[in-house]
Amino acid sequence: MATVLIVYNACKPEAARRAQETAQWLQAAGYGVVLADQPTASRWSQPPDPNLALVITLGGDGTLLTGAAIAAPAGVPLLGVHMGRFGFIAQVVPDQLIDALQRWQSGDYQVQERLMAQARVEGEVRVSFALNEITLLRTPTAPMLNFTIRVNDLLLTTYPADGSLVATPTGSTAYALSVGAPVVHPQAEVLILAPISPHTLGARPLVLPPNARISIEIRCEATNEPNAQAIMTTDGRRHQTLGMGQIVHITTAPFRTKLLSFNEGEFFEKLRDRLLWGARVNE
Repeated sequence: MATVLIVYNACKPEAARRAQETAQWLQAAGYGVVLADQPTASRWSQPPDPNLALVITLGGDGTLLTGAAIAAPAGVPLLGVHMGRFGFIAQVVPDQLIDALQRWQSGDYQVQERLMAQARVEGEVRVSFALNEITLLRTPTAPMLNFTIRVNDLLLTTYPADGSLVATPTGSTAYALSVGAPVVHPQAEVLILAPISPHTLGARPLVLPPNARISIEIRCEATNEPNAQAIMTTDGRRHQTLGMGQIVHITTAPFRTKLLSFNEGEFFEKLRDRLLWGARVNE
């Protein structure tokens, strides 16, 4: 029996209610169902069922990112239901969910394959994955840090800053947007390298090809503080503490997030409606 995983934001009563209603509909349609709140699902390292056919998320983009971490490695499609504040990635609103599931059953949908990034700290085996971005950021008590960037083992630059991030096209409208990186169509195949609060006018975001191998070394040249630390986060969820001199290697992940899509122009609609693209706000 094919199984559907429903991940929901338990802090939103409406999301929990919709999750129960959707589970009942799917069970009546002959599917097995696994229900999980976001904190529970975020702790899983493997899919909860070997016959997983679809992952549904009910909440904001944070809930969807949790679902992507489960769906993408398993090659399973993901349907995001927007029940948050901004919801730039989610594809449908709650009232469209049952119709979307019926279209999924009949094959009347498109799949958007979204590039993901992966990070590994040099000397370690563990690999972290992100649909939006991988961020290296100084801790609140650390002084300004220095980030030495190499691409394909070739030196690019060293800049003093609070941090550095590597974003995917999907992530170009998330944290990367706040640090001045360009908006990139989510189905483009690129990586975006951007400094966070650099103390120089010469450090700017850079768009790189998907086969780029980015290495970022962290040091503290301003004070040579040996105990200074940085934090690596993937999609703002998984955190790892880094010491001075450590190097993080970032590349494209070997799999993609497969988003169910029912509206080819939805990205441009979101640019207009949620980022007010081209709007003259003084009129």
